[in-house]
Amino acid sequence: MQRFAQHTSLKTLHGPWQCVLGGLPSIAVGSVRTKKWKPFHSMYRANRLREIRQKEAEDAQAAAAEAEAAADARTVARKADEPRVGTTPFQAARLMRAFDVLPEEDAVVTFQTRLNVDLTRESVRGTCNLPHGLSTKMRVLAFCPDDQIEEMLEAGADVAGITEPLRRIGQGWMGFDRCLATPSIMPQVMKVAKVLGPRKMMPNPKSGTVVPNLKVAIKEAKSGSLLEYRAEGEGDLKATIGNGEFSDAKILENLKFFVQTLLRARPRSSTPGAETGTSKQPPGTPLIGGQGASAGGAEVKENYFREAHVRLGTRGPPIRIDPESMMPASAGYFR
Repeated sequence: MQRFAQHTSLKTLHGPWQCVLGGLPSIAVGSVRTKKWKPFHSMYRANRLREIRQKEAEDAQAAAAEAEAAADARTVARKADEPRVGTTPFQAARLMRAFDVLPEEDAVVTFQTRLNVDLTRESVRGTCNLPHGLSTKMRVLAFCPDDQIEEMLEAGADVAGITEPLRRIGQGWMGFDRCLATPSIMPQVMKVAKVLGPRKMMPNPKSGTVVPNLKVAIKEAKSGSLLEYRAEGEGDLKATIGNGEFSDAKILENLKFFVQTLLRARPRSSTPGAETGTSKQPPGTPLIGGQGASAGGAEVKENYFREAHVRLGTRGPPIRIDPESMMPASAGYFR
């Protein structure tokens, strides 16, 4: 054995894996191991790259959400001794334009309110079709049988089908903004629920994305008139009701229609806002005290809309709206 070891250590030939053992022919010692693991190398590398891309996309979305939440917190936050001035929707639209000194490109008008509702017991979510649609470039994915792909693409969908979209989504592809499906195709869509669910893109009947007629839903989504809303946290709800190119009349019509939709979708456990107004002060005056007692000191119920404001772009300040003047029957939409 010692002679064999000495012979192998001294008789090393060309290359790191070539050796002469006694009188035996030369062999590639690492060839078997290399061939054994080589087929799996590309698979492991592809899976690792996919995990890295998904992690980067999730981190980017989380950073964008945190930045937006921080911006909203900075604009909504106020000092304890700062008076709260409530305006009518008409006045808010005029003030919103007045602060738009340096117009932003593709600026949108956002409406944010806090509802008097307990979201641990009931939910406030749904869809509506605004009177004036927003010019958006929404990419729509229509889940449908593979034999209806051409039909859905002609209706306006960017991507259609079921086999190929499910395979691409499973690999981390998210090249769409909205998913639409029919009730019959939903059992197959559930295969990617773990991917679409955390991103809040899973088709759902409450969000208006599970529909019996895909063609109509595709046209509504592409027209920009379809608005999906959902209250979160302590009843906070945020929606886009217009853009910078809209006139004040169009913005007010969309706002009034959206307020009517929220009132119709009001949970039964919440207090009616239109019938139990708490503030009798004229719009434009500071809203001091007010929400706990009436003029005679008697306790009254709170409004369904606790507070609300509109904002143009990301640099414009939030303009507070008096919740009572925001009711559909109010004259605050005209003066």
